[in-house]
Amino acid sequence: MPRLEFAAEIDAPLDAVWAFHNSVESMPKITPPQTKVQIEGTPVAMAKGARFTLIVRQPPIFLPLRWETIITDYAPPHRFVDEQGKGPFAFWHHEHLFEVAPRGRTRVRDIVTYTPPFGLLGTIADRLFIRRQLNAMFRYRHTQIRRLLEKPIGKADL
Repeated sequence: MPRLEFAAEIDAPLDAVWAFHNSVESMPKITPPQTKVQIEGTPVAMAKGARFTLIVRQPPIFLPLRWETIITDYAPPHRFVDEQGKGPFAFWHHEHLFEVAPRGRTRVRDIVTYTPPFGLLGTIADRLFIRRQLNAMFRYRHTQIRRLLEKPIGKADL
């Protein structure tokens, strides 16, 4: 079962970073542009047991995939876990961790444990492109989080 870990330091306080992640409505804002994500229905508040259904269109297939996400652990403002109820993976567990870093920054870590679909075929697909797509997706996410939450350096800050 593959396990991937991604980390970034965001130049924003923990409460701002947590507030951004504490809403499923932030998901489309941090999704790579070639992947289209829509939230089905009216989003409910984040809490343990909350369920969200995402409609995902991703290359190379572009057919709409329904991905049900369940919040299985919720410990504001430091941690939450989402797991796949129904969706494209045989298994998906995503732990989001947030901690205070020096100089008012926030360290964000994503730990993803998953099993690709389709047995041996999925294992081959994971080695050929799934893992690469996940790496690119989380790099993009962390870049977008920085872009959206960090204040730009102005002349007064120099």
